[in-house]
Amino acid sequence: MTGFDENIRDEVAIIGAGVAGLTLGLCLHEKGIATRIYEKAPEIRPLGVGINVLPHATRVLHGLGLGEALAASGIRTKEASFFNRFGQHILTDPLGLAAGHTTPQYSIHRGDLQQVLIDAFVERAGSDRLVLDAGCTGYTQDGGGLRVHFERTSTGTALPDLTPRCAIACDGIHSATRKQLHPDEGDPRYSGVNMWRGVTRMPPILSGATMVRAGWLDTGKLVAYPIRSFDDGTQLQNWVAEITMPLQKHPRDWNRPGRLDDFLP
Repeated sequence: MTGFDENIRDEVAIIGAGVAGLTLGLCLHEKGIATRIYEKAPEIRPLGVGINVLPHATRVLHGLGLGEALAASGIRTKEASFFNRFGQHILTDPLGLAAGHTTPQYSIHRGDLQQVLIDAFVERAGSDRLVLDAGCTGYTQDGGGLRVHFERTSTGTALPDLTPRCAIACDGIHSATRKQLHPDEGDPRYSGVNMWRGVTRMPPILSGATMVRAGWLDTGKLVAYPIRSFDDGTQLQNWVAEITMPLQKHPRDWNRPGRLDDFLP
């Protein structure tokens, strides 16, 4: 990981070192296309909790040679078991390899998945190809080419423009590039479902590779699945409590701590 250099002339500048940006960087490197990834965070931290990487996605990651690293960091999900709100079993469906796919489904901590991708990208492309503390603020384009504007996130100071042959924005729903392309789009629409998410270290449940879905949104739904195994036999269990409810006044942010006063009623 390196500092910002305005003299760089990459073929492709990727904005954002999340799952999408890092995977794209690895795919382009595999094709011999010079690229550099610019991430606004001054440091990479294991944000988020559990996510599922489905077989159509793991086929790409296995093709990049990441199967062993994914298996060591996450859980190969075996099945989905459905229960009603009283805990009575309804049915169990196989998932991943057990369902006949050629690559597994992984349940994994988002931070672990991101680190697998970072390690692979830095090892293959070089540490200078991942630039931190560089947030994209927009772009301009004319007959002379493309100019991408950045600022140093930690200080808010402007950085020199970059002039790659093309830039690809992989920086999420709050992307400055997206806002520039679609200025009248507005905020994301509320789905009507509120979620409280967390993780708990505990003994395995069911097969130790089962995704549990219990209840229904009108009365409260629980989704739980393991995302990491430990040497002492315990697992890190990811859980999501969901319920249909009106839009709340407070900001909706997956990094905002939950409050019991919001949840218990």
